[in-house]
Amino acid sequence: MEVKDYCKAMLSEVSAWKEKLEAMKKVADTYGSAEKEKILPLIGQLDQEVTAAQLRVDQLENECPSDWSPMKNELDDLFGTVGSSVDRAWKDLDAGSVGG
Repeated sequence: MEVKDYCKAMLSEVSAWKEKLEAMKKVADTYGSAEKEKILPLIGQLDQEVTAAQLRVDQLENECPSDWSPMKNELDDLFGTVGSSVDRAWKDLDAGSVGG
């Protein structure tokens, strides 16, 4: 796989996460203040993780190293972690079970 193709795929994933985060924020806006206080820190943390992932992809795309496998492995791990966190938070939010 080419670096540019990989970056394009990863940026597409980041866009999907951002859409989920925006949806989470809209759902959180409908909550009372107690529920909001529980979910907003989680959304903020996820927002930071998604931003970090995007910065790493941008860095890979800009630097375009000839041997990019170490960065790809790091990104794959990061994307797996962030993707799981976003999906889990969305399910919790959707089910209304935020904060236990």
